Amino acid sequence: MKITLRRMIAGLLLSLPATMPALAAGDVARGKYLVTIGICEGCHSPRDAQDRIIESKRLAGGGRAGGLATPNLTPDAETGLGTWSEADVVEALRNGHRPDGSAVRPPMGIFFYKGFSDQDAESIAAYLKSLAPVSNKVERSPVTAAAPTYPHVDHVAEPDHRDPQSYGRYLTQTVSHCLQCHTPRKDGQIDLTRAGAGGNTYRAPGGGSVVSSNITPGNPDGIAKWTDEQVKTAITKGLRPDSGRIVDVMDFSLYAQMTPEDLTMLVGYLRTLPAVVTK
Repeated sequence: MKITLRRMIAGLLLSLPATMPALAAGDVARGKYLVTIGICEGCHSPRDAQDRIIESKRLAGGGRAGGLATPNLTPDAETGLGTWSEADVVEALRNGHRPDGSAVRPPMGIFFYKGFSDQDAESIAAYLKSLAPVSNKVERSPVTAAAPTYPHVDHVAEPDHRDPQSYGRYLTQTVSHCLQCHTPRKDGQIDLTRAGAGGNTYRAPGGGSVVSSNITPGNPDGIAKWTDEQVKTAITKGLRPDSGRIVDVMDFSLYAQMTPEDLTMLVGYLRTLPAVVTK
């Protein structure tokens, strides 16, 4: 009996497991999740006098990061990403190049964002392009130094979401800013030989400054002696085990939207950081 090519393909499709993960490129829902737990709106949104994000301009730029005004990420044609293609967004995110040839400057974390998988980078782009356009012109700060350069990224494979070490590392380094804020710099560059050692200074809401903590096992007064649930509470609610409040530099409400599975993998990966002893 002859079996046609069409029948062979149909049979193959029917034999595929019904529970195969569907992480298609350009998945808007996935992009929204990544933008949320990646705390993009924490920098790319203006704030009111009480340091709260102005809802009508969420992701429309005008926030402050590293002394610079952040750009509008909504698809407004004149003041945002309206004329950008999704490929343009991916190129800016992973390689730090705008369509006009200008460089995306720190504190935008290209050093880590180059690790976004193709599907996740495209999903972020799809989500940003799906937003309602918000007109909010932000004056770009003058260029005072050359932007860092990194090897160009054309392809990054999807991480194994079932592997706690691999995916935990991806969540911690690439997605959620943990090591971007909690890793010291050497000559202006991230020093991954001391990953998680903290020591960076940030402006605190209401005035003053705060220094990022050492989150490696080398800090006996830090999270090394906390339980996993206590670390999760600190990340998502800003509360220490003694109920003391952590300074609101971290966007706890955004981290609180991380799935329980992802949060568990993130905390698990933090436990594997090499110990760095700091004073």
